[in-house]
Amino acid sequence: MKLFSKKIESNYSYLVAKEAPTSFVTEQLQKMIVNLEYANVDGQYKVVQFTSSMQSEGKTTLISNVAYLLATRGKKVLVVDLDLRRPKVNRIYSAINKDGLTDYLLGKIDKKTLIRKSEDNIDYIISGEKTSSIVQILESQKLKDLFEDLKHDYDYILLDTPPVIVVSDALLINRIADGVIFIIAHGQGKKSMVKEAISSLTRNNVPIIGLCMTQDKVTKGKKYGYTYKYYSND
Repeated sequence: MKLFSKKIESNYSYLVAKEAPTSFVTEQLQKMIVNLEYANVDGQYKVVQFTSSMQSEGKTTLISNVAYLLATRGKKVLVVDLDLRRPKVNRIYSAINKDGLTDYLLGKIDKKTLIRKSEDNIDYIISGEKTSSIVQILESQKLKDLFEDLKHDYDYILLDTPPVIVVSDALLINRIADGVIFIIAHGQGKKSMVKEAISSLTRNNVPIIGLCMTQDKVTKGKKYGYTYKYYSND
């Protein structure tokens, strides 16, 4: 299963976990979910940030599949697009990027309008109207208050965020996350950049829950999949 082929990458609404539930890729995703659940046995990781060192390492594709699998396990899940520069969550759910997070923070819409529900029973928030005041939005008290409120309503809040090295947004978002899943695309993520990105994230004292490797060529049959393991600062 070429999860990250150009055809599938351009079709964000395609969920391999849903369309190919017995595939190798889905099996690896299931293992990741199990590891996440074990790490979160005390429920301390409600707001989970997905980020990487560079762009195009598979964050949005991974989040959409993780959200789907968590929902099938009976978890109440919210996906939030906090990549305000290159939003993609609206593409997962085939929605127009209108009436989203920035609109809510500017007081244009209420919370009920902000949160939408997919056909797979996953709640999601799109980024909304584009703005040049991204840093101010990410540092706003209203954003922090929103997430404190949302924590009462969900088992998991999954944040799609920009890469760490390119812009400072991911580090600002890091302050509202309970933990991070760091994504490394096989053959793309350079060791020095990965180390720099993880070092930057840990300065905020938010734990790295795990590393997820994407676009990994696992067999001679040219299958691509995920590997997942815990990261330790020790």
